[in-house]
Amino acid sequence: MRGMTDHLPFGKRVRFYRERRGLHQWQLGELLNRSEDWVYRVEAGRIPVNNVKMLADLAEALRVHVEDLQGRPSLLDDRGGHAASVPAIRAALMQSRLLAGGLYDGREPLRLERLAVEVDEAWNLYQSSEYARLAARLPALLADARLATHEHTTGNTRIQALKLFAVTCHATATLLRKLGETNLAWVAADQGDIAACEADDPAVILALRRCVAHVQLGAGMAAEALDVTVRAADALPRGWWDYSPASLSLYGTLHLNGAVAAARLRDRSFADDMMAKATRAADRLGADTNEMWTAFGPMNVEIHRLALALEFEDLQDAVDLAPGLRPGRHVPVERRARARLDVARCDACSARETEFA
Repeated sequence: MRGMTDHLPFGKRVRFYRERRGLHQWQLGELLNRSEDWVYRVEAGRIPVNNVKMLADLAEALRVHVEDLQGRPSLLDDRGGHAASVPAIRAALMQSRLLAGGLYDGREPLRLERLAVEVDEAWNLYQSSEYARLAARLPALLADARLATHEHTTGNTRIQALKLFAVTCHATATLLRKLGETNLAWVAADQGDIAACEADDPAVILALRRCVAHVQLGAGMAAEALDVTVRAADALPRGWWDYSPASLSLYGTLHLNGAVAAARLRDRSFADDMMAKATRAADRLGADTNEMWTAFGPMNVEIHRLALALEFEDLQDAVDLAPGLRPGRHVPVERRARARLDVARCDACSARETEFA
């Protein structure tokens, strides 16, 4: 994974991700039904890629987010101080200690209170886009969280240890998906979901189901992500979603993910239904919060509304929505950056329409 590279132009970013996937220009062209020369000209910066559908197809072929292509890529270097980050995370995810190397040798279990603080700090790093620091800390955090589930075998402490391990796996899967390590993200999401189910806490279960859907979206499995979203919502205890700020946030964020999945499937009716449920939760919540690291609230709903307008190529709706997007400090850096990218796309569309009017 690469060190933070803030200023790569679009074409060089495409080239980096193509080479990371091990594709030649002609192979990427075939995936996109384009010529090798088209890929060459994109990477050379000779032609722009502004069409929303083509951007989405290009991101899917390269196994990255659209915003990774448009904005600054958030990468870790495969050299130097970050060289061992992903292999170390992989080792920490192994359930066999024989496969985890020396990670557990002489390791003393943390108090659950201290472990909870470490988990919260990990999520703060992710939401601040400090991916290199997070990747460096995750192996030890995964080991500590797993060790806690071995140390606490009964009662409330067992449930708390399972919950902490589950949300640690969630943070791990989210980072790995961001880095394009989809297969490893599957492992983290699966282990977290198993722990959440054993803890039998609706909030943690819902968080991990959202995690599963998030990884599925990253793998291009929009239909499966939508199915997980619907099943997770249907399995909730009656009225639970409206029980607390955390439940409202988890329920709302789950349906925002569902709306994105439906949009990828070009199912406008389902996307609108998902957005209506998310909007209902945001209205009940009344303010932007970050319960269980969801960054959910009215502004997050509007950020997704704009993203969906761009996804469906409703450019006039997108241009109308863009001026109202002013994410404040309660919205994490990572989410604010995504919103600004979409607003910039709207500005570009508006400028082109003015030019050709």
